[in-house]
Amino acid sequence: MAVPKDAVWERDPHTAAKHDLLKQYLAAWAPILLSRLDVISYAEGFAGAGVYKQGEPGSPVIAYEVFADTLHRFPKRMRVILMEENARRVKELQRQMELVRSRQTDGITKRIAVDIRHGDFHPALLQKLRGIGALGKPLFVLLDSFGGPDIPFSLLQELGRHPSTEVMVTFEPSVS
Repeated sequence: MAVPKDAVWERDPHTAAKHDLLKQYLAAWAPILLSRLDVISYAEGFAGAGVYKQGEPGSPVIAYEVFADTLHRFPKRMRVILMEENARRVKELQRQMELVRSRQTDGITKRIAVDIRHGDFHPALLQKLRGIGALGKPLFVLLDSFGGPDIPFSLLQELGRHPSTEVMVTFEPSVS
């Protein structure tokens, strides 16, 4: 499937399965790291709109909810960096992130810094991660281009140089 032209589209079963996997993984990852570190970071190269046509949450909202739940147990901090190149999706993503943040207490929202960037993810994502000092520290990066642009191997190499970085790369299923 090609990248949809609309800002919001139907969520397919493949995407629902990816979201379930992401939620389970982050629900285990964040508490382990926040039990011993003060701050960890999460980044997405293709954040999307944060919501699907039937109101299902997208990966940025899922990640935020997992992190908020974790921060109720640990008085630590999270950094969330979301990159999206489509301006209409960025606008909707900002709205969705405001909604998910509004459901949390001020104590939680002050400890989860959300930075939404409009533009191509590469090399801007690496520049942002370097700029905030996230490389070389605990970092989870989701790269789900959903049939869109290729993910440069050079980006994966750079992320792979840092032992505290975990990367989830997903590929669109093909039907032949």
